[in-house]
Amino acid sequence: MVRITSSSQPTGIHKASSKTKGAAAKKTKGDQVKVSDAAGLRERAKVMLSDMPEVRLDEIEGIRNALEQGTYTMNPKAVASHIVRNALSEHAWG
Repeated sequence: MVRITSSSQPTGIHKASSKTKGAAAKKTKGDQVKVSDAAGLRERAKVMLSDMPEVRLDEIEGIRNALEQGTYTMNPKAVASHIVRNALSEHAWG
């Protein structure tokens, strides 16, 4: 990943005079370029993937088939309860 940060913002097109050329040179001294380590990014990705829950493809396939056949049933109260519980746990109360 490459990150470029600049201390100066382009504001438009202006004809540069000798005074503005010196000022522009001073402003660009704060520019930085950072290149991150690919191995570090790979390690972060591995950690993030290991934290993810395992996907149960057999469950997903069964639900997909039931939906396609019109035989999938669910408990609406249980679904609503889970939605509310998840919403309450994500909100910072306090």
